[in-house]
Amino acid sequence: KQWYQRRVRGSVGTPRKRNSRKKKVEEERKLVIFEPKLEDGSYPGVTLVTTVEELGKAMAHINHYMKPRVKQLSREIFVSFGGYNISRKGFLGAISVTDGFGITFIFDVITLGDDLWADTGDPTQPGLKEFLEVAYNEKVVFDVREVKDCLKHVYNVELKGMFDLRIIELMNRGKVKTFAVLPHEKIKVNGMERDTVAKTFLFTRSEMEIYYIKQDLKNSISHLGEEIGEKTWRVRKNGMDSSIIQYLVEHQKFLIYLWKNFTFGDIEKDKLLWISSERFNNLYMEKEKRTYDKFEINDIAPKYVVCLVTTDQPLGGVRCERCLRMLPSQEFSGIMLRTRQNCVCSICVQIESNSLKTPKVGSAIKTNKKKKKKKKKKVRIEGEEDEDSSSSSDEEIEEPERN
Repeated sequence: KQWYQRRVRGSVGTPRKRNSRKKKVEEERKLVIFEPKLEDGSYPGVTLVTTVEELGKAMAHINHYMKPRVKQLSREIFVSFGGYNISRKGFLGAISVTDGFGITFIFDVITLGDDLWADTGDPTQPGLKEFLEVAYNEKVVFDVREVKDCLKHVYNVELKGMFDLRIIELMNRGKVKTFAVLPHEKIKVNGMERDTVAKTFLFTRSEMEIYYIKQDLKNSISHLGEEIGEKTWRVRKNGMDSSIIQYLVEHQKFLIYLWKNFTFGDIEKDKLLWISSERFNNLYMEKEKRTYDKFEINDIAPKYVVCLVTTDQPLGGVRCERCLRMLPSQEFSGIMLRTRQNCVCSICVQIESNSLKTPKVGSAIKTNKKKKKKKKKKVRIEGEEDEDSSSSSDEEIEEPERN
C-alpha cells in the first residue's frame, strides 16, 4: 500500500519524475537566439576575447561544454570566420564560436596574434588550435573552403570535424519544409520529361535566407561582410570595430536558424553528411596552385563529393587541366583516360560551354499576380453598327484613291 502511494504521488525515481526532469533538460538545451542589441551597442551573451587571460577563460567554457557525457543531447557548436580576402593570399580578422545556449565568444585574431594558436601544454585544457583540429566535434559551419585553405597555408591549422550546412542542404533538398518554393529542373526518365527539385547547384547565403528563413526574421539577418574593408579588419586602434561584431553575430544567427530546419540522429546518414562536408571543404586546401577562375570558383558540387548512397567512393586519380583538381576516373571520358591529354572533368566542360542555368532567386518567391480587369461589355445601340460599317466602307473607298 505504501509503495502504491509513493508511485501515485510521484516520488523520486518514478517514471513520472524522470520524465519531468528530462523535459526540463530539453527546454534548457534549446538553442537560444540572440536578442536585439542593447543601447550601448553590445549584444547580450557575446564576449570579446582580446587578452591571454580572456582566451583561457573562453576555452575553459568551450571545453567544458564539449566534454563528453554519458546521457547528453547533441553538442553542436557554431563557428564563423571573418576576414579580408580569406584564402592563402588573405588573412583572418576574427573567429566567432557559439554554443547551444547562445553564449558567444569572438576571438580577435589580430590582437591576440600567435598567442591564439599557441599550445597550452595541458591536454585537459586544449587551446583554440586543438579545438579546431579535433575531428569528432560537431562544428556547424557554412562553406569554409576558403577558410580551410587560409588556416592551412597561413596559420598552419587544419580545420576538421565540421557539418557544412551548404552540403547538408543539398542532400536534404526537397525533404525539408521550406518557406519558399525551391527551383525545379526538367529531367528525362524513360523518355518522359519530369520536373524535379534542382540538385546541381549549391545555394548561396542570400538564397538560403530566402528559401529557409521566415519573412519576419529576414530583416534581422543581413549580409554585412562585403561592406567591411581591409583596413577595418586589420586596424585595432580603438578596439574591434562594431561592424565586425555585428557581422559575426548575424552570421551566427543565420547558422542557428538554418540548423533548426534539419533533423539528425540516423548514424549512417550523419556519417554521409560528415564525410561529404570534409570532402567539399578540402577542394581548395588540397590544391598545390590556385587559379581563382570560373573553373575553380563555382557553385557546383562535384559528384564524388556528395555521398548519397555509400561512403565507399573513390577519391583522386586524374588531374583536370582546367580546375587542377585530382578527381576520380569516372569524371573523364574514355578517350581522355587513354591519351591523358586535355583531361577536362564534366563540370569544367559544362562551365566552358556555358550550358549551365543557375536558379533565379526571385523565381522562388511567390508573387501576387495582378488580376486582369474584366472588360465591360458595350451595350449596342441601334444605329451604331451602321455608322461603324459606313466609316469602314469609307476608309476602304479612300485607300485606292491614296494609292
